[in-house]
Amino acid sequence: MAMLQLKKRSLANIRFIGELFNLKMLSEIIMHECITRLLKSTSDEEALEYFATLIKITGKDLDKPEARVLLHT
Repeated sequence: MAMLQLKKRSLANIRFIGELFNLKMLSEIIMHECITRLLKSTSDEEALEYFATLIKITGKDLDKPEARVLLHT
């Protein structure tokens, strides 16, 4: 039961981070760092779920030619 609550809280935090980005309260550099850390995470299933949630919320704003440079640094 505690693990389920932890997962729900973590997903809520990911959504919150995504919405902060949509409101321009977080920079693209921070978002790309979050995405990079999620993709490099060792907790595969949860990290991928968090990544997918974050991309659903922020993907359209992150998909720009200027942002691609950040992914390759």
